[in-house]
Amino acid sequence: ADVPAGEDPRETYDRLMQHPAVVGVFADVTVQPQLICPGSPPLGTHRDVEQLLGADELWKRGMDGSGVTVAIVDTGVNMAYLRSRAKNPRFDEAKSWVPRSGLRPGHLPVGHGTMCAFDACIAAPRCTILDIALLQSRAGGGTAMEGFLSDGVRAYAHLLALMQAQVRPGENRSLVVNNSWGMFHPSWDYPVGHPGNYSDNPNHSFNRITASLAAEGADILFAAGNCGADCPDGRCRGVTTRALYGANSHPDVTVVAGVDVRKDRVGYSSIGPGRLERMKPDVAGFTHFAGSGVYSADGGTSAATPVVAGVVAALRTRRPFDPADSTTHPSAVRALVTSTAEDRGAAGYDFRYGWGVVDGRALARRASVPADEYEPPPVEVALPEIDGPAPKDATERREVPVALECDCAGVAP
Repeated sequence: ADVPAGEDPRETYDRLMQHPAVVGVFADVTVQPQLICPGSPPLGTHRDVEQLLGADELWKRGMDGSGVTVAIVDTGVNMAYLRSRAKNPRFDEAKSWVPRSGLRPGHLPVGHGTMCAFDACIAAPRCTILDIALLQSRAGGGTAMEGFLSDGVRAYAHLLALMQAQVRPGENRSLVVNNSWGMFHPSWDYPVGHPGNYSDNPNHSFNRITASLAAEGADILFAAGNCGADCPDGRCRGVTTRALYGANSHPDVTVVAGVDVRKDRVGYSSIGPGRLERMKPDVAGFTHFAGSGVYSADGGTSAATPVVAGVVAALRTRRPFDPADSTTHPSAVRALVTSTAEDRGAAGYDFRYGWGVVDGRALARRASVPADEYEPPPVEVALPEIDGPAPKDATERREVPVALECDCAGVAP
């Protein structure tokens, strides 16, 4: 029963309790799901994410990442650890890149980059991983970003050379580039209008080379960031508006927001508009689940981005990049991902979810890839062969010194 207008709720309670048929009177409390914030326990597992992505539908259609290169631009990847967690992608050490001597691609300490590689393998278990250990940079500069972005240009020049190299006839030349990093606060950059500004300047050298790499056919994905207004990462220092800076809002990349396994936006996922391109983020991916074991939760838009990158890599197995075919260009692939996303939030595009939550099943069907007889990727478990002292267990954290902190959901890499 509703409380009549103008009546004291206590009087309503007393009147109802006098009725012989009334056993009790209770408030009708509005119940809402708890918002995922930095430090929240994981919700669901990578197996749930696999199911939500429709990985079975992708694999049934031969879309598993075979022949597709996925560059993990991060702190570095430990391939032995990945194999110990039953992820067995190919690895190309020769085409990987490190910013300084003394680092061996694929053998770097277990950390944020290894988490990203694991999450890319959820949908694309047979992809080929490149370790682009940019976040091992120690380059200095006038701001937190300047020296790091200088090394970023070097890393992207390396990827650009790979895309421009000649390939054998019939070879899949697709390259998916995952970037789970970004700046958290304007103080990390030169002021807007300064010649060295990165956040709002499309002519910054890193933003320009990002455009060049996309023009050569690479599918580039960037995390939206963890400065969402509901519960931002502390490094955001309260700045939660227009928090998609620089390449994390580039018009030629796919910018990824974060949702949990209930398809609800996580409270720290940054909200658009973007600074270089207004309509960012583009799409949302799953995050804050138990997965790699590197952290208690594979969290932040850091995890959401490789989850979506894996879906793109799976698609590229059957729709490889062909310079002569516009339907295979990165912009067409991005349009396919966004147009098949499950709409959430406001109808159509919104600044929280982009066009919606990535949907591998809808993507596979829209791509018109016929189902065929296909054996799902086997699950293999191998003993870890991790460089240096082995961790006490599969979830031990390894600290990695980085010049630029990763885009993590309050979990230090």
